[in-house]
Amino acid sequence: MTSAAGPGTLWGPAPAPVPLLHRLLAWCLPRQPSRWPSHWPWARDDAAHTQAAADQAGLLAELDLLQLAQALQQQVQSHGGYAGEVFDLMIAIADLLEHNHGWDPEQSDAWLERMGVWDWED
Repeated sequence: MTSAAGPGTLWGPAPAPVPLLHRLLAWCLPRQPSRWPSHWPWARDDAAHTQAAADQAGLLAELDLLQLAQALQQQVQSHGGYAGEVFDLMIAIADLLEHNHGWDPEQSDAWLERMGVWDWED
């Protein structure tokens, strides 16, 4: 494993938040283009690009979590159960999906059920 794979991965730093100014510009510039000077279209494009990059980084981070969980599930199936640290890690992944990626608690609980976490519980 490498220690610096890039933003949005489990091994890299979290993606930078989209600056408030970029979000405001993305929201207001397309609605009233005639009120802004002709050199402002770059700001609208830059804000849209920044938002798209942040959205993509979030989706990639969520995908990394789901891939990690699937690898853990395969390991568990070959070794006989979610024990100790692996169980805790699956719960931590579900918590991250809720808090950082907007999953509903019922959705993450159903996901844990499908992953078989509760089947191995003592």
